[in-house]
Amino acid sequence: MIPGLVNAHTHLELTRLNGRISKFSSFTDWLSQLIEERRSWTPEEYLASAGEGARESLASGTTLVGDISASGLSWRALKAARLRKIIFEEMIALSPAKLGESLARLHGRLAAVEQDELLRSGVSPHAPYTVSPELYRSMAELAREKGMLVTSHVAETRDELRFLEYGTGEFSDFLIGLEALPADWIPPALPPVAYLEKLGVLRNLLLIHGNYLDAESISMIFKSHSSVVYCPRSSAFFGHENHPVRQLLDMGVTVALGTDSLASNESLSILDEMRFLARLRKDLRSEEIFRLATLNGAAALGFRGRLGRLRRGHWADMTVLELPESTRARNLTEQILEGAGECIGTVVQGEVAWSRHERV
Repeated sequence: MIPGLVNAHTHLELTRLNGRISKFSSFTDWLSQLIEERRSWTPEEYLASAGEGARESLASGTTLVGDISASGLSWRALKAARLRKIIFEEMIALSPAKLGESLARLHGRLAAVEQDELLRSGVSPHAPYTVSPELYRSMAELAREKGMLVTSHVAETRDELRFLEYGTGEFSDFLIGLEALPADWIPPALPPVAYLEKLGVLRNLLLIHGNYLDAESISMIFKSHSSVVYCPRSSAFFGHENHPVRQLLDMGVTVALGTDSLASNESLSILDEMRFLARLRKDLRSEEIFRLATLNGAAALGFRGRLGRLRRGHWADMTVLELPESTRARNLTEQILEGAGECIGTVVQGEVAWSRHERV
């Protein structure tokens, strides 16, 4: 038994896109295909996709997820699942003129969510290249008032950095094509993290990806008590290299693991993510990788001191692995990361949420 595995960033409502977008010329081409794929989805299809994602998560030993909902429907599908979750309602609007409309939609979504002991709400201004300064500030202020977490995609691609610095490149073409780039928009001429700091919103943020962070940005993240979610297999899917996870950890930043969606990954298993990371990054110790997937994930999602450890006083979220008889007692974490063991049970709040032998 190990502490429950935490998937700090995923999009469960995109589960049905598994394997559907495999050929693309750029990140924005991939985004365009994703938008086109889900353009005709009905509410029932969103619900079915999110529900399937919840089941896959539990079956792989995940007990807590940070889920992004662009549709506003995910909570309806996930509420019945015995999966601990924070559902971040995502907003996209680069035009300041759409501030009122976006906030009204956000308030409506949050009011509809029926929170309980396993379901909390959060907010997600999508990214610096899709959200106006006014909307960023308003969402951050709302989150502070309601005690919610804020998460945002940040420094995911080099083209994002170019767009924020100069206002040119594939993101400019992409947004113009969607008629989403205001004619009077002026690039902030700053890296993403510095831009969020200038806006006054870089406080306890959950920053997604962070593939391209310089030393100054890492220092800002640490000083702001923000966290970073690293999605190794999704990063590899897009060809990103040399994620600064080692530098972040050495600085003292809380780094968690996420799968992203099945539109850029092959499974929702955090155990698969851990094993991939162990092969990819020899500069990370096995104990550190386990920490990213448990204690750090819990802390990043606001459960510090309550989840992530098997200890008296912590909540009973656990992942049960069946190990081969040949497994040695020494160096157990290394053996698990090398492939020993598979999930046979998932326990959330002291109750069996999924069992290989008895499908709950």
